[in-house]
Amino acid sequence: MTWLSKLLSLCYQDLQERFAGSLLGTLWVFIWPLIQLFIYMVIFGKLMGGRLGMHGQIYSYGFYIASGLLSWTFFATSVARCSRCLIDKSGIIRKVKVNLPLFPAVVCATELMPFCAGLILLVLADLFTGWLPSPAKMALLALAIYTQLILAFGFGSFLACATVFIRDTSEITGVCLQMAFWFTPIVYLPTILPDWLAGFLWINPMTDITSIFQHCFVSTPLPGLFAVIYALVVAHCVLVLGCWTMHGWRKDILDVL
Repeated sequence: MTWLSKLLSLCYQDLQERFAGSLLGTLWVFIWPLIQLFIYMVIFGKLMGGRLGMHGQIYSYGFYIASGLLSWTFFATSVARCSRCLIDKSGIIRKVKVNLPLFPAVVCATELMPFCAGLILLVLADLFTGWLPSPAKMALLALAIYTQLILAFGFGSFLACATVFIRDTSEITGVCLQMAFWFTPIVYLPTILPDWLAGFLWINPMTDITSIFQHCFVSTPLPGLFAVIYALVVAHCVLVLGCWTMHGWRKDILDVL
């Protein structure tokens, strides 16, 4: 069985386990993004859209939140689930010889499904309001998706290894992700913060990634070239860290599991 076929097989198994016993099954992958988009557009858009003043559209704030949260939700959910993937699949790991990076890869690949469903719905909703995507914005969006994917995989791989030895790691990860959410300008504009505090936000690579999403869908200011390169460099460094940890700690991980 090839690496790709194993990945697809485990992705299918993961989806089956997540929705086992559910009447609608995997349809929830599409239902949840639809519900969330409705909340952002109708509730946040109508109630708070006028406060942003972007394009003069009532739904601008809704698109601002939806685009940022779409990116953040994929990243946070992937990292949180990855942190426990080796523990959760310890039975398989003990019985079958398999590459450890396959398990965080399965989590990230599975989380791409609701992300892509939400992205399609967001694009359709934005097109309905008169948004016209440019090739440059679509290229930037693809770059942001790639960056968040390898960032999530890298962090997730490292934390999965750490959780094998320190079981509290997954709980600490949840706390850190909750704190990091508020240090990412998703529900607020960076311009409302003092300059000294706003400067710290850009240390967080997810700030650059979510800002690209928001720029593509709402035409908010685009992060500078340095910020985009910084996010790419950090993501690849984290990817190397995660892969090195999976490889270097493999024997000890198998002994503990």
